[in-house]
Amino acid sequence: MVNLVYRDPSFTNENVFIDCMSELSSIDPCMEASSLSQLERQIIKGNALCLVFFTESLTPLQQVFIERLLTVTALPIIVNAYAWDEELLKSLLQCGRVTFVPEKLTPKRLKSLVGLAKIRFNSASTMLEKVKELDEKCTDLKRVSRAKSLLQRQGVTEAQAHKMIQKQAMDKSISFAEMANEIILAAQQLEAKRVHQIGACAHGANSKA
Repeated sequence: MVNLVYRDPSFTNENVFIDCMSELSSIDPCMEASSLSQLERQIIKGNALCLVFFTESLTPLQQVFIERLLTVTALPIIVNAYAWDEELLKSLLQCGRVTFVPEKLTPKRLKSLVGLAKIRFNSASTMLEKVKELDEKCTDLKRVSRAKSLLQRQGVTEAQAHKMIQKQAMDKSISFAEMANEIILAAQQLEAKRVHQIGACAHGANSKA
């Protein structure tokens, strides 16, 4: 596992970069990527501990690249820039998994920044997982409500519909939400078949006419 470092060609502070590389190497093995494509390949391999991204000015293209990295890997990212667009930066930092360092980065601070970036990343990732779980629960509740509504159209009460879904779920050894989804899909298939039959009948009647 290594700390990855990328230096955009616009970043000209050679002394800061060399000192930062030295500081990072004292923490863990360090590797410099010479291009964005090489950086992406290294990250996709999944052996990176942290990424430190040096640039003179944070551009929209760089931001899109960083956001794409966040979708394919779990990696704390530190971005150091001397110029940036406020609105674009807000968008980048909303996920909570990127630590931004404005202007000159002091090498001596780098070790603590890496630790902070990992803490922020883990906290944000945990929060995202919780949001995802809540979203899935809301989706499941909507499916169950929809399935009950479909069964109630057949003349049963909500309580009876609940028991019917529960029993079928137990019989099939699947979750309540999965059974509800099966009921919804079956109802959609029946409706599609009914519409098709109506269309076929109408076409036949027109042909005879």
